[in-house]
Amino acid sequence: MKRRDALKIMGGGIASLAFAGSFEGPLRKSASAEEKPVFHKDMLPPPGGKRVIVIGGGFAGVSFANTIRELAQDAEVILLEKNPFFVSGPSHIDYSVGLKKLEDATRSYYSLREKGIRIIKTEVGGIIPEDNKVITCRGNIAYNYLLISTGIRLADEEILQLTENPAFNAHAWELEGTIELRRRVEVFKGGKVVVSVPSAPFKCPPGPYEMACLLDEFFKRKGVSAEITVTDSNDKPQPPPLAQKWLTVFEKKGIKYMPNSKVVEIDGANKRLVTDIGDKIDYDLTTLIPPNKAATFIRDSGLGDPYVDVDPTTFKSKKFGNIFAAGDCAKVPYTKSAYTSIYQGKNAAHYTAIGMGYNVKEPAPIHGICYPYTSSVESMLIRVDWEKDGKVIKAIADDPKSDYRDSRTVWESTLLKNLFGF
Repeated sequence: MKRRDALKIMGGGIASLAFAGSFEGPLRKSASAEEKPVFHKDMLPPPGGKRVIVIGGGFAGVSFANTIRELAQDAEVILLEKNPFFVSGPSHIDYSVGLKKLEDATRSYYSLREKGIRIIKTEVGGIIPEDNKVITCRGNIAYNYLLISTGIRLADEEILQLTENPAFNAHAWELEGTIELRRRVEVFKGGKVVVSVPSAPFKCPPGPYEMACLLDEFFKRKGVSAEITVTDSNDKPQPPPLAQKWLTVFEKKGIKYMPNSKVVEIDGANKRLVTDIGDKIDYDLTTLIPPNKAATFIRDSGLGDPYVDVDPTTFKSKKFGNIFAAGDCAKVPYTKSAYTSIYQGKNAAHYTAIGMGYNVKEPAPIHGICYPYTSSVESMLIRVDWEKDGKVIKAIADDPKSDYRDSRTVWESTLLKNLFGF
């Protein structure tokens, strides 16, 4: 791709972003070809040869930043993050049904600054890989090495009526929706509740089924009559090793399960969901998880569609040797979960350091552990181990136990402590 073509693409990508208005004025005011629009200005001086930029301060991004700081102590590490603080994704489900306060899962990025990691609060609009530049709403930043860890993008546009009517829905896959879902759950007076699951792969595969179980328990405890239905775009509950166990749990709880039911429209005025085969499902409360994709600038930059094409061992881009991607935005065979994202970020940092010329050992292969809720007092166990090339070695799944519920608490607190120190 030529530079002028890349810039043309980036201009289109930026125009679609929420912050696009900040670029329009300078573009309209450009009087000549010599006058560059504001988003072509460099935010920082050129790198000295070892500048590593991380896009996204989630589990993968923070894990990568911490690890590369340790492995490459003389490198300049910059984390670009649009949000003012970190909120642990697994806790969104807890908060939705009142099991946890949101502040308990919130962390400041200041502990990273104390390690010498520079945090810049900004939104990223694109990447020009040929020029080693990231485009942000505050200007360009040049890099020597880049880690993309933007997580997933919720593709509301693939559900008819949702983009223009976001208030029709509330879900726990983003912070704003989680807060709104908590409010709706608390004031719910009874009726039909529908939890809708997108096509795999999606972030936190057990999450929608956990939500159905916890909502069922919450309403029963309050004495609220609720008929709960799970409409699943997939042919069985996710992740596959837990499929039969989820079905057993649903049967015991009286939760209706509808496989191969992909929701394509939300009719909020009539409180009705429409599936791809024309089924109409009425609801009084719905939590619909839109299809999961990656940031549009990834596709526009030629790095992959809908996720970044990377080697599953090194997390290195298949097109650019100095670009890496980890976590939910990467096209890898690993589960899109907090736990695997941390290890993906760590491993990507090792291979980035190796690429920078540091004497670093290759890391261990990825594995994943999760303790999905079946109630507020019981959780199941799922563990998957992969080879370095991403092939599954083994998968272990176990039935709900109170011990696993305790393990879940320790599991998440340990993840946060490893990232932020507390």
